Amino acid sequence: MLIGSDTSFRILNRPPAGRIETLWRACLADSDFPTHYAAPEYFREPALRGKEPFAILSMAGDDVTAVLTGIHDGDRVRSGLSVRPQIAFSRHADRPNAMRNLVAGLVQEAESAKLVDVFLWSDMTGPVDARFRERRYEGVVMLDLSRGPDALFRKFSANKKINIKKAIKYGVSVDPAKTRDDVCAYYAVYVDWARRKALPVVRQAEFQETFALTRNRQLFLARHEGQIVAGVVVRFFPGGVMEYAANSSLESALHLRPNDLLHWRAIEWACAEGMTKYSLGGAHLFLRKFGGEIAPTTRHRLDLSILRRYAVGDWIAERVEDIRSLLPERIVHLGRALWRRVEK
Repeated sequence: MLIGSDTSFRILNRPPAGRIETLWRACLADSDFPTHYAAPEYFREPALRGKEPFAILSMAGDDVTAVLTGIHDGDRVRSGLSVRPQIAFSRHADRPNAMRNLVAGLVQEAESAKLVDVFLWSDMTGPVDARFRERRYEGVVMLDLSRGPDALFRKFSANKKINIKKAIKYGVSVDPAKTRDDVCAYYAVYVDWARRKALPVVRQAEFQETFALTRNRQLFLARHEGQIVAGVVVRFFPGGVMEYAANSSLESALHLRPNDLLHWRAIEWACAEGMTKYSLGGAHLFLRKFGGEIAPTTRHRLDLSILRRYAVGDWIAERVEDIRSLLPERIVHLGRALWRRVEK
């Protein structure tokens, strides 16, 4: 175990190189839960262009013992989301010490920020820091890929198994995207899906650039009668964790059950590639039916604003949820509106 008083942190605001990158990668290689967004490649994500990504490395002597990444957006600093913590610890780290280093680095990175949020896996650490206020979240469905595809399939719900078999019977096939033309054809599916959901549409150039990152991202395409009808995107750290990142499908093809088959083929691929975990990025019913355990998460918030207005907003939201069933719907909406206003 790496212990002692010679500990510190290092803040990175650009992609690392040389020795520090080597040490960072060695930490991830020695981690039980290495993810792509906790890796040096995080800085090269096209979606982060124009933003201010950062990484905090916990140091013990010449070793990196933990890493945390995030975004510095004006007066806010955030690491991860409730469904995607961006943190990893070396198996040999003194975790309380490493966590203190990460928090110290995070606070220094924040400088004059008014709000600091960091999301963690609930079972990853002990107490974070008395200055941070903790909020628990449901978390995500997590599959243990080391069990192998056959054992995982047996844990699927009966409905999930039926849907996968139906998709195969209907003639749906799934393969990884191989060319720019594949990505271009899927882009049309994505645009159709985004417009149905009233979501902003990513430019095709950024779309292509993202899927060119083949060392840490894979696009699986479902085809029916030669046409691409759906796709699932996963991020991964080689030999580590695979994460469900996105899904788009044609509304006219949903009766073919392509999305169930897409996840199943992604799981088979990840097992063959030696991945260790599959984080499904949520815990709603569709995902729960794949079996697996629920991995809860927590948000740790440091409110540095005048009069702690973010803490006030949290208190309003929590009180509304506590008595939600007893309140008229208009009061519930009013409480949520007040919370959103405070959050701005």
